[in-house]
Amino acid sequence: MSSRGDLIIIVGRPNVGKSTLFNRLVGEAAAITSPIAGTTRDWLESEANADGRMVRLADTGGWNAGGAVGDHLDELVRRLLAKAGAVIMVVSRDMNPHADDMALANAVRKAGPPVLAVCNKCDRPGDDAVSWEWSRLGLGAALPVSAAQNRNLSELRRRIAALLSSPDPGPVPAGRAKPARGILLGQPNVGKSSLFNALLEEERSLVDAAPGTTRDPVIESAILAGSRWDLVDTAGVSRRRDSGDAIAKDAQSRALRSLQGSDVAVLILDLTVPLARQDLRLASEIEAEFPCLAVALNKVDLLEPGRSAELLPKAVEFLHKRFPGMGRFPVLMTSAVSGEGVPALRQVLADLMHLRGAHISPQALAGTAHDWPSPGKAWILRQTGTAPPTFSVIAPPGAKLGVRFVANRLREAFGLHGVPVRIRWGHR
Repeated sequence: MSSRGDLIIIVGRPNVGKSTLFNRLVGEAAAITSPIAGTTRDWLESEANADGRMVRLADTGGWNAGGAVGDHLDELVRRLLAKAGAVIMVVSRDMNPHADDMALANAVRKAGPPVLAVCNKCDRPGDDAVSWEWSRLGLGAALPVSAAQNRNLSELRRRIAALLSSPDPGPVPAGRAKPARGILLGQPNVGKSSLFNALLEEERSLVDAAPGTTRDPVIESAILAGSRWDLVDTAGVSRRRDSGDAIAKDAQSRALRSLQGSDVAVLILDLTVPLARQDLRLASEIEAEFPCLAVALNKVDLLEPGRSAELLPKAVEFLHKRFPGMGRFPVLMTSAVSGEGVPALRQVLADLMHLRGAHISPQALAGTAHDWPSPGKAWILRQTGTAPPTFSVIAPPGAKLGVRFVANRLREAFGLHGVPVRIRWGHR
């Protein structure tokens, strides 16, 4: 989580256009938007340029949306307010001031950070007069903007920069490594968000018994086994992505796109239901994007006592046969409820990240191929890259062995299980 001073949060009632404004300010469609109130279910963080200064911007769910989900979102907003360096409170031209707006304004004032009121959906200059009605919130005159029409956003960026009293921290030092990126992926309701929160040791992602609670990918910074990570919680990816629910379809597409650039993927399976064809599809999606792979068999707390020790070896053997492309990847039994397997999963993430950057000496590579089928000339192997480990391979003439044979032999020789191995065929 960003520290107070560089985190600016966007708050407001449902459907005032917070996510559209967030997307405009960060310069990409990072948050799912729709006309349906309550689309945002967690908070999103991303970098934004505020008049030449880079800041962290957070989009939040609608205040007082109602129900158990709404109560949880209100609590998340209160926690964020305590960490915020500044707040943008968004109201809408097409809504009248409401008691919920006053309650939120009071919560913002009580938290203490500087605040900027913004009246969204002022698409034309003639709409601007409405913004003065919001002065009754006691936050000063609301700046009229239109996120949809990109109106007055330059002035908004200037005012955001002015909110921050601390000096610009400047660029990240050149010698500081960027965080590793780990993603949690799985079908709906397998417990991804619960396990995500357990890994972070805080209630970061919204958890509910109903499938589809998580929509936008949620990214959170963490220290795991002494290393910096960006962990990503995603929407459940079901088999039927052609349904008429546009929000669910967009959420699942974003989940799969979040695989791009990830270093480690944790495929989460529900121990209480049989393995499905969709789980195999997700494993294929992971293999295609070249992150490392670990599998978490979640909800072990629902098994009878003693059953996990009996089931784990069988599950490992079964999964390695069904997902053959990543060698003998780590398989763990986990429970966000009891905490079983969570410390081990943190260590597995760190171990896989270490192996992803493995450097293997030319001498070791030459030694590992001496017993490979070789009609005549020797194999020539050379490592050409890391993250993932990448090798140039020149096979002897007549050798009829494929990429999977070579990759698996290298995994066995150097312990690269769960690590993608790229093979590039060369020529003599």
